[in-house]
Amino acid sequence: MICGVDEWDSKSGSPGAVHMARQLAMRFERPLLFVTVIDADCDETSRAAAEDLLRHMVETSSDVDASSTVEEGHPADRLLALAGEREASFVVVGNHGPRSSFLGSISADVSRRAPCPVVVVPRTVTQFEAV
Repeated sequence: MICGVDEWDSKSGSPGAVHMARQLAMRFERPLLFVTVIDADCDETSRAAAEDLLRHMVETSSDVDASSTVEEGHPADRLLALAGEREASFVVVGNHGPRSSFLGSISADVSRRAPCPVVVVPRTVTQFEAV
């Protein structure tokens, strides 16, 4: 299972997506890979912040087999490549808002091209009782 994690702020869909990914990983007993995608020309401070964020995700996911990676490139392309390489059972992404009809541009692109089911978690959702 792949979980795309982006900036952690009030406009991000990540908190709900992270929680949903953990719930799905537990329920289906699947390993979980947290992924942040940065620009290739990203400075070291931003890369370190991304690595710290992912380290925190893994540390707070002790109930599942969690790992993380920082990738460079276009977010949808990298998430889809990892999903294919790892034969992911799900891709979980957050949704920032209406860039296309209902989904953000990254979540819409991932959902159209993914080799597996995609769970798009709206930014208004932060927690789930159970999946």
